[in-house]
Amino acid sequence: MPGTALLPSIKSLTLDSLSARLSALGQPAYRAKQVMQWLYGRRAGSFAGMSDLPAALRQQLEQEFGFVDLQPVRTLGSKDTTLKYLFRLADGSLIESVLIPASPALYGEASDRRTLCISTQVGCAYGCKFCASGLDGWSREKS
Repeated sequence: MPGTALLPSIKSLTLDSLSARLSALGQPAYRAKQVMQWLYGRRAGSFAGMSDLPAALRQQLEQEFGFVDLQPVRTLGSKDTTLKYLFRLADGSLIESVLIPASPALYGEASDRRTLCISTQVGCAYGCKFCASGLDGWSREKS
């Protein structure tokens, strides 16, 4: 929907903050749990699909919040099974996440242990050499 990127993301709210926002809209407290169940339990792709919510509430949610997901752009892998995931945000900015296998040098043998670096910002202040997120330094928090 046009303009939703400018609205606060529904997924940026905690249960308590969503409950407070819905209360301000005149909704009962249990509606927040219903919305969260749709978002994270049923992985709803829109407010319109939240069929057990009143139509008027779904319309209010559409007006108050954005419903924007990350768009996968590319996945790269290496010989050591490291995987790099590049995602595009609603505003076109890119973020990267990296799944790193444990080094056999640390354990003396192969391990199923993994480390996951999840970029929650555009850019990164750490500047790890294996990750594109930090190449230009930290830019801004994700929207």
